[in-house]
Amino acid sequence: MKQNKDTIDQIMNSMTFPVIIIDLENKISIINIAGENFLRSSSKMIAGNKIENYLPFSSPLLDLISKCKKEGIGFNEYGLDLSNPRIGIKKDIDVQVTSLPDDNVMIIFIDNSFERNFLATRSSNNSGDTLSYFASMLAHEVKNPLAGIRGAAQLIERQYPQLNNKLTVLICNEVDRIKRLIENIEIFDTPNSFDLQPLNIHTVLRHTSDVLKNSQDLNFEIKEYFDPSIPNILGNRDQLIQLFLNLMTNSCDAIKEKNKKNKPIAGVISLFTSYKHGPIIKEKSSGERINLPIEIRVSDNGSGIREVYKNNIFEPYVSSKKSSKGGLGLAMVKKIIDDHDGLISFDSSPDGTTFLINLANEVSA
Repeated sequence: MKQNKDTIDQIMNSMTFPVIIIDLENKISIINIAGENFLRSSSKMIAGNKIENYLPFSSPLLDLISKCKKEGIGFNEYGLDLSNPRIGIKKDIDVQVTSLPDDNVMIIFIDNSFERNFLATRSSNNSGDTLSYFASMLAHEVKNPLAGIRGAAQLIERQYPQLNNKLTVLICNEVDRIKRLIENIEIFDTPNSFDLQPLNIHTVLRHTSDVLKNSQDLNFEIKEYFDPSIPNILGNRDQLIQLFLNLMTNSCDAIKEKNKKNKPIAGVISLFTSYKHGPIIKEKSSGERINLPIEIRVSDNGSGIREVYKNNIFEPYVSSKKSSKGGLGLAMVKKIIDDHDGLISFDSSPDGTTFLINLANEVSA
């Protein structure tokens, strides 16, 4: 038993961001070193105290914890102000609340004030190297927390071996994929530095669907309309997963937005693949002409893209989202498409949005 606790403590303390586990009565049972720093006290002084003792009065986080226990699923809340006399100024904090067995809850705090201050500064300077600098900052800020997320998944798997570990395996695989993406974070700043390999596009789309289904607090359906006879595309698996994950996450956001405005709809994301026999030609920077016969469409029945954003939707920091979370997703999509020598277009109305992508297969390239 002691060996198990030592393993848990070791994994928890390897995480560079604050992690707290509370019990049925909201008492803090486990906290890592980063959590001690966040709450400005030692684990000996913190253990056994209720989490509300460290939060502002009537903090939305308390309702989130209660909802997590009641529904048995995880929730995220962004940009909270947790400032109070006990722990000081804690603004712009993102919180992840995850349900554990026996009514325990794991709380992860992510301080985004540095990122937001950085973006405001770079924006006011109107500097041309904003994306390059942002990429470097992002790589530095994200790689350490990724190790912590992986450690948290391993912690859950070891502490609760009776659970189905399918989700923890998915978490670890996704962390590894994102880490590889971070290692190529110069995506906005340099030509493509990755190899293109023959890939089954349906495998890529289904993996992305699995990730999306397990990361969204939304009731929606993903429908597949796949042409089983299409050949392999020529692409980079990690980059393409990121591309389709960005598009499909935007679809989820659009469905949520429509649900707020109108009578709730049954959210649907439709994925289509087909082979176009008529030539779809793109001229590369080298002057070489390339055929792009593989067509992928990502459609949703969400709120659509507002007219004011349509002409520059692929530009950095252009977003119809009201929160500060948007702005780079579609810029990254466009860059990945360009690095694959592909084409992307879209059609949008209040009834939904469809993104159309054309890529090369291994023969045409």
